[in-house]
Amino acid sequence: MLLTDLINEVQRQVGRNIILFQQLEGLLKHILTFQEIDGHISELQDIIEFKRASLSKQTMGQLVGQFTENNNQNESIRSDNDHKEPHISFKFWVDNEEFYLNKNKSLSKLVQERNKLVHHLLLELDLKSIDSCEHISKGLDIQCEHIRSEINATQSFIKALADCKKTMSEFISSDVYKQELIIQVLQLNSLVLMLAKIAKEATRKDGWTLLHSASYLLKKHEPEEWESLRKSTEFKSLKSLMLKTELFEFSEEKTSKGGIRVLYKLKTDSGLAYA
Repeated sequence: MLLTDLINEVQRQVGRNIILFQQLEGLLKHILTFQEIDGHISELQDIIEFKRASLSKQTMGQLVGQFTENNNQNESIRSDNDHKEPHISFKFWVDNEEFYLNKNKSLSKLVQERNKLVHHLLLELDLKSIDSCEHISKGLDIQCEHIRSEINATQSFIKALADCKKTMSEFISSDVYKQELIIQVLQLNSLVLMLAKIAKEATRKDGWTLLHSASYLLKKHEPEEWESLRKSTEFKSLKSLMLKTELFEFSEEKTSKGGIRVLYKLKTDSGLAYA
């Protein structure tokens, strides 16, 4: 091959590899944008845009560091105590420390090669030497295979991430989730929280609480919520609301006058953090 042809080939290979590096960098930014989402529904788009803007300013080395950092992968996403609107937490990672160690080693090597390609190639390339051009050309092809391999692996990671997001989305759209969400919202109702508190603090020795006594306390301390419940078309009684929450169990006993009074208590597995 003539020297001029070799030079043209090296230039083509350099351009190809730089484009591949940019593609890999873009894939890493995509993963870091979406692999962990945490916030209220109204905030999610702003959170995503903020992450995109922040990642756009980072070097490939910084991106690799964030992607392969596995120190806190098993830590739970923060819980949120603000119940004014739904809060979503999503986190995706590979539960294998060796995966991230190997990925860090491979990607860090590519970061070094990218920096060398962009900033120092001309120091090694002698455009007047056929041997030098052939040596660089061979190295660029080897580098190309390494980049393509990592691109394919990263695309597989993104596909798994997308499949996970799809599964979550399908679940959120399901009747099972909607029913569960209704139950969770009801469990945070101020009347329900107070009923739980009463059941803990004003219980009889046998563990039961008079529903009538609890109703009196609700009217006294939560008059607006009580009035809202009274006017509700969905719940005909306080007991019907309590049953819907799946937090309480009920019993009945006869009064001295032959009547019936309703008793309730928290289920042992309710796990409710009452006010």
